Amino acid sequence: MKIGIMTFWWSNDNYGQLLQCYALQKYLRDAGHDAYLIRYEASIDKKTPLYLRLIKSLNLNRLVRYMKFHMYRKNLNKENSLRHFDDFRNKYIQQSEVLYTTYNQLKDNPPQADCCIVGSDQVWNFSWISKVKNHPVVHAYMLDFGTESTKRMSYAASWSVHSLSRKLIDEIKPLLQKFSYVSVREENGIELCRQCGYESAELVCDPTFLLEADVYRTLYQSENVQKQEQKYLFLYMLNNQCDFDIQKVYGFAADRQLKVVYVTGNGVLDKREKCFATIPEWLSLVDNAEYVVTNSFHCCVFSSLFGKKFGVVKLKGKYAGMNTRMESLFNQLEIASLWLQEDFSVLDKEYKPNPVKISQRFLELLNATH
Repeated sequence: MKIGIMTFWWSNDNYGQLLQCYALQKYLRDAGHDAYLIRYEASIDKKTPLYLRLIKSLNLNRLVRYMKFHMYRKNLNKENSLRHFDDFRNKYIQQSEVLYTTYNQLKDNPPQADCCIVGSDQVWNFSWISKVKNHPVVHAYMLDFGTESTKRMSYAASWSVHSLSRKLIDEIKPLLQKFSYVSVREENGIELCRQCGYESAELVCDPTFLLEADVYRTLYQSENVQKQEQKYLFLYMLNNQCDFDIQKVYGFAADRQLKVVYVTGNGVLDKREKCFATIPEWLSLVDNAEYVVTNSFHCCVFSSLFGKKFGVVKLKGKYAGMNTRMESLFNQLEIASLWLQEDFSVLDKEYKPNPVKISQRFLELLNATH
């Protein structure tokens, strides 16, 4: 079966984003399907029109903010170039030749596929959208393109919110009815699907769990990644609001005579010494760490896959709704919550993850004759 995958894929500093994309595609291709990534650049569809940006630039305060943001992006791009994400994408991920820059292009010239799968990651997190009616990003990630005979499925799609507005529910409801299979990554996602008129959504683990740990080890072993000479704590932080003092991690590590290997993602810029790891290097850093501290969902996934001692930093403010991802992960693995506390004792907590099972409904639909 020819399968097009709609997911997030364009980041140059979010390791989990690329690895979940890689995992679902590899699993499907290993099962004999012709699976590939549909390159849809969602950020272009939501770009502010040029005339509005020009009007805003006439305001002095906005102009100053723009210049600061320009310098931030310049410095960030310089750091991200050291991670070589494009090399990983081009080597390990089959991609559509077409780069779809708008939803209309998807609709008018849809990718060739017997089946389209949306997920994983926060593909259904539309919380940033104020006017949802006919919004191109909503319709793109609800697979509102292709023919009537195209199968539509979601795999571990994440809403990453507690609730949906009535306007968003009304917009999504007719689109979700076209799906032959829906699975979500968080427990509350099942209820959100019900609110959108889909009663039989399944809870599944993130697609990174579809592959064994040794598959990921092969990625860094085949690249001859060198291990750290000194024992270390791996600190991986995304640019999401947290009420957390990173310096305490350095104190914890020093007490145990460990160095700290610090990697950031999603646009973090600070003055601490960092490691700009490639994706294979990042996997090696997680796998060989004594401890892992993170606020990243996927870093928690790989910590559990590799059997590491880890602690999770809670998000706050507008990002607090994303904590449901972690709670669902703990429940699916049947382990106690590993939220990082003031005394860091959670880092020495022993746990034994429950083996992840693959949805039989999903497998049956994949194997059915189109």
